[in-house]
Amino acid sequence: VMADETKCKEDMELFDQRVAGVLAKKKDELDALSNQELMDLCLEKGLKQGTAKKDRTERLLMDLQQSGEVEAAVAAIARKERRADLLALDQETLLKLCTKLSVDPLLKCVLVERIMTKENGGFDGSNEVEDEPEAAEEPKELEDEVLDEKEQAEEPVMKKPRGRA
Repeated sequence: VMADETKCKEDMELFDQRVAGVLAKKKDELDALSNQELMDLCLEKGLKQGTAKKDRTERLLMDLQQSGEVEAAVAAIARKERRADLLALDQETLLKLCTKLSVDPLLKCVLVERIMTKENGGFDGSNEVEDEPEAAEEPKELEDEVLDEKEQAEEPVMKKPRGRA
């Protein structure tokens, strides 16, 4: 029980550090904007404009926290770090982890992602992997090719009749 509480405290401290980092980065971005740009952002978000640049920046930062954008950014950071940690593990350790978590290591979405990444020269076109891929129809061309090969194997081969001499 004590170990769980310690782990929870550490996780909360890490979360708070990440939130502070995201807010600091966003504050720097907002500080780089002009007063007019900050006023326009406040108008877009339906916030009070205020008169000072500092007030506008604080309102925008508070809105980010209340809208959940900060938590989403922190979650993306955590996911990226976890992905890097998992990629650093050897195959045997990953298989043990899959077994422990009852995860099928040969999921179709993973295989599709790997094939696409390999075909694109190692670049998958994004920085992150989606949690759950969208349900997409199977490409009909591939299915047709597979069916044609099966049908061809089932059909008897017609031989040319030999001419009698």
